[in-house]
Amino acid sequence: MIGLIVVGELPYGPQSLADAITLGYTFIPTSDPKAAQGPVQIGRILMPAPPPSESARAFFAFHLKRHREGKGWSQPALGAKIHISGSMVSGIELCTRRPTSKISQKLDEVFGLDQFFEALYPRVIEETGLPAGFPEFTDAEADASMMRLYENFVITGLFQTEDYARAVLRAGQQPEKLERLVAARMERQEVLRRDEPIVITALLDASVLRRSFGGREVMRAQLEHLLALSELPCIHLHVVPEEAELCPEGSFTILCSPGEPDTVYAEMAGGRGRLIDDDGYVAELGILYELIRSKALNAEDSQAAIRKALEEL
Repeated sequence: MIGLIVVGELPYGPQSLADAITLGYTFIPTSDPKAAQGPVQIGRILMPAPPPSESARAFFAFHLKRHREGKGWSQPALGAKIHISGSMVSGIELCTRRPTSKISQKLDEVFGLDQFFEALYPRVIEETGLPAGFPEFTDAEADASMMRLYENFVITGLFQTEDYARAVLRAGQQPEKLERLVAARMERQEVLRRDEPIVITALLDASVLRRSFGGREVMRAQLEHLLALSELPCIHLHVVPEEAELCPEGSFTILCSPGEPDTVYAEMAGGRGRLIDDDGYVAELGILYELIRSKALNAEDSQAAIRKALEEL
C-alpha cells in the first residue's frame, strides 16, 4: 500500500490515500519530483466540496465540475482553454477559490452555454458581503500583472495577516459576515502565491506601522509578516515617513496589465470604492504616486522602520 504524508492537519484522519478518496477528500500530489519518488506519496489533502444546495458558490462549483467531466477534460486541460492554472480550476471546484467575472464568461464560451456561469457570478459575489465596487476591483486585481498602491490608514489588504484583517474589519459586523469578509481578504492574497505572482510596489504611510489593531501580539505578528513579504522578489515595499509633508487625501491602487490601459481603484469611506479607467484621472494619480514615491524611504530604510516599530511595541 502506498503511504501518505500530508501537509496540514485534517479534521479527522484517513489512514491511506484510498481511505481519503473514499471519504470525499481530494489529494494533490507535490510538484517536486524528488519528493514524490518511492513508496510514499507526499502532497496535500483538501476537504470535499460542499453540496450544491449550500450556496451559489457551491452550485457554481458543482456545475463547473459536471460540465468539465462531461467533456472529459482534466482540470489543467480546462485551465489551458480559459488561460488559468489547473490549481485555480481545482480551487473553484472545491470552493476554496472564488471565480471572477472574466472566468465566468470564459466558462460559458468554452462549454457553449448561454450566460449560465456569468449569470451565477453576481449571486456568488452577493454571498461574500463585499462592499459595492470592491468585487470589480478584486477581479481586475486577479488579472493584473503589476500593482502600484498607496495606503495611508492601515496595512494594505494583500499584506494583512488573518488576525489583523479580522481586527480591521470587525467594527459593526455580525460574526458570520465578519468571517466571510476575512475569508475573502485572505483569498485575494492568492495573487502573491500563483506561478507568476503579481508585482507590487507598495507605499505605506509610516502611521500604519503604529496604528494598533487587535492588540500587541496581533501587531507583532503583522509587522513580522510585513518584513517577510518585503523580502519577496515580487514585492517592493517603501515606507513614507511622517515628515514627508504630503497629503494625498486617500488610498488608491493603480493596476497594470500587458496590452491593457491602466486602471485605478480609489477607496472611499465604508470600504467602498470605484474602479476608474478615465485616462486623465489615471494619469493624474500616476503623477501623484510618483510624487509620493519620491518622498518614500528606500527598501533597506523601510525595513529598518518596520523593525523599529516592532521594537517599540
